[in-house]
Amino acid sequence: MKIRASLVLLAAILACPVSLAADAFVLARKDHTNSPSLTGKSVTQATVREMNEAGLTLEMGEKKIPGKVSNKEVANEVFEIISPVKVRRTLTSKTSESRMVVMENEQPGPEKTDPLQGLPVIIEEKDGKCTVTLEKGEATPEQKAALDELEKDGNDREALAIYGDAPRKPGDKWDVDLAKLPSFGGAKDLKGSFVVEFVEVKELQGTSCAVLKSTLDLSGTTVKEGDEPTLSIKMKGEVVVHRSLEDLVDLDSKMSATLDMDGQAGPGMKMKITGPVTMSRTATIAKP
Repeated sequence: MKIRASLVLLAAILACPVSLAADAFVLARKDHTNSPSLTGKSVTQATVREMNEAGLTLEMGEKKIPGKVSNKEVANEVFEIISPVKVRRTLTSKTSESRMVVMENEQPGPEKTDPLQGLPVIIEEKDGKCTVTLEKGEATPEQKAALDELEKDGNDREALAIYGDAPRKPGDKWDVDLAKLPSFGGAKDLKGSFVVEFVEVKELQGTSCAVLKSTLDLSGTTVKEGDEPTLSIKMKGEVVVHRSLEDLVDLDSKMSATLDMDGQAGPGMKMKITGPVTMSRTATIAKP
C-alpha cells in the first residue's frame, strides 16, 4: 500500500522570509507573489518513503489470512525558480518497489513509471491559483492526471496550514487547524491532533533554520490513487523539520509513524495493515 506524503509545491518554494524581531519569524505566507531570495535559484529535492514488513491480515468471512507488506519509493526533483510566481519542475528520477507475502507466498508488486519523469513542467500562480502544465507538448491522459495531482498539491498550501502566517519564536507550540489541511501523509478527511513546536534555531547548509517538531495522532481515509481501494487510516508519530528562515524551504524533514489501515480490498474481502512508515526529504538550494 503506497503511503505518500503530500508534496508541498508553491507553499514551500514560492515564499519570502520575514523576521519581525531577533527571535520571532514568519514561517509561511499567504502571499506567494514576492520571493526575491529564491528567484534565479534552483532547489533539488530528494524524497524517500518506506513501509517495511507491515503486518497484513486478509479476512474472507470467518477466514483470516496473515501476511506482510513492504514498499519503498525514492524520488528526485529539481525546481528552478524562474520568477516569484513561476517555477520549472523536473522529476529527474523515481523508483518504487513493493512486495506482499501471503501465507509464505511472495507477490512482488508491479513496477510503476511516473508519466512525468524527465519532463519539465511549469508551476505558475495566476490570480491566486496554482496551475501546472507541461512546458512543451500536449499531455496524454496519464500525464494530465499527474499534472492535476501536482496542481491540487500546490493549491492545498500545506505549509501555510501547518505553520500559519503568524510570527513564531523558539518555545512556541500550536495546534494545526485540520479543517485547513486537506491531506497529510496520504490521508484526507483528517481528525485528531497535530501539534507543532518551534524547538530552536539551528544552522544547516550554512543558513539559519527553524527546528520544528510535530506530534501526530490522526485518523482519516486514504487518498485514492488509481484502482487502489479507499481505506480507513490512523497515523501516530512525529515529524522533525529544519526550515530555512531565509528562503522558507524545508531543507530537511523526517517523519516516523505507525499506520493502521483497514477496509474493503475487494468483493467479500477485508484488509488490515499495521506497521511502521518513514519518510525523509532533503532539499539543497543552489545559487545562480
